Amino acid sequence: MTLPNEWLTAALVGVGRAPRPGGAGLPPALASLRVALDDRPPAELVLLMAGAAALYDDAGQLPARAPAAEWYLPALRVADERPVCFPAAARFLERMLNQQHAELLPELLTLLDAAGQRVADAQLPHALAHGTRIPRFRPLWLPVLGERGRWLAAINPDWRYAAVELDDSRSLRAAWERDPAGRAALALTLRRRDPAAALRLIELTWRGEADAARRELLATLETGLSPADEPFLERALDDRDAQVRHKAVAHLARLPESRLVGRMIAAAGDILALDDGHLTPRFPPVIRESLVRDGVTRPAAGPPSANDRSRLLTQTVGVIPPRHWEARFGATPADIVAAAGPGRWPRTLLGALSAATARHPDRRWVEAILAHDGLTERHGPLLAQLTADELEARLAAAVTAEDTAAVVVLLRRWPHPWDEAAARAMIDFLAHEAARPRDTRHSPTLRYLMRAFARACPPALAGHAAAALAGRPATPVWQTTASQFVATLALRSELHGAVL
Repeated sequence: MTLPNEWLTAALVGVGRAPRPGGAGLPPALASLRVALDDRPPAELVLLMAGAAALYDDAGQLPARAPAAEWYLPALRVADERPVCFPAAARFLERMLNQQHAELLPELLTLLDAAGQRVADAQLPHALAHGTRIPRFRPLWLPVLGERGRWLAAINPDWRYAAVELDDSRSLRAAWERDPAGRAALALTLRRRDPAAALRLIELTWRGEADAARRELLATLETGLSPADEPFLERALDDRDAQVRHKAVAHLARLPESRLVGRMIAAAGDILALDDGHLTPRFPPVIRESLVRDGVTRPAAGPPSANDRSRLLTQTVGVIPPRHWEARFGATPADIVAAAGPGRWPRTLLGALSAATARHPDRRWVEAILAHDGLTERHGPLLAQLTADELEARLAAAVTAEDTAAVVVLLRRWPHPWDEAAARAMIDFLAHEAARPRDTRHSPTLRYLMRAFARACPPALAGHAAAALAGRPATPVWQTTASQFVATLALRSELHGAVL
């Protein structure tokens, strides 16, 4: 109890046998009360002061305050240019923040940003707290928090990731240093508007970061990758972590003028020979240290195995720009691709040439590879170089030919937003597959991809999907997948209506 010992003595001995307690040693609030009660009888005075002291102990202390450097009220920001989202969208957001249909939260935030809307005021604390817990969502939250959200974020140290001024180098550096968990999210946000500034932040703390953090930071360089990143990536080739080194190789291999690509051409640019219409590998007797640094795996002791040689072709030919072989052989892409077929390593060579074309886009090579080898999984990355009309034509051809393997590749690798015509064709194909009385070897894969397709398919086709799949699934597992697909599309249709 806060009361001094003379008050305890008076209570225990009795107020008639002990001196009347005074105000010495009392906290200011209780001392003032003691003066106000001075005319009360001794027993009443002791009882009232005991009760007041107990209440003071429970609730009479001033609240703890954060240090001034960590708690301040920033200047009020100007009014928002963005309007608040519609009430229906706010209700969706509330449900998602409470873990209902949380998988659709990225889509909702993207829709709000595209519509030029912001989060409702009452939901800002929940939104800011979500970004604190899950940093990877921060690039999606930042555009839709509005000026009031950024003002609110500046008040709470845990939320200050949303108050950083992206055009102010001092603000960026302060945010980077105080929030290690949010560095990758901040780097990704900044890479979308100022790649060089993001790289400077990454370099600030690179050497002291844990292996997992360096992998995550290096992955952000995929956004806005350019020759300006090459010096940093060259240093990363000597990193202590193998996954960091591998990612640095992957980034540099996408830059056709990088020193890594130049070294690969110099070291392995004669690994292929074109003789009498046959594309033949010429394997080097040893793998030099320079090649190992640039991502080539050195075989184990003993004669290299077929797997070792296949991997060597993939790691060298798959990095060298395909136009190098045109200049070396004086042949067209179609001639070189056709020459890969008759040799001993047709699938490996075609896969390596396909990987190189994916890294160094060239429509002539895309057309030559797909015309010769068809649409297989190893050529899936080439789909990113086709137009929407070309993709739709390939889908129609695969459906007509009942080439389920090609449809699987298209469904897995579709690189652009689905338009309604292509998505409708895919829904009809899936409905046909669901009606089969027995699974084919592609059925489990189609069901898995159908769940992802439910989040990519235009939601305007919700009614078409419900009609196409009604009563079609022939087995319980297809029935479950189909019902989930229809339900997800219907929910997304409602979500789009709430925003737009």
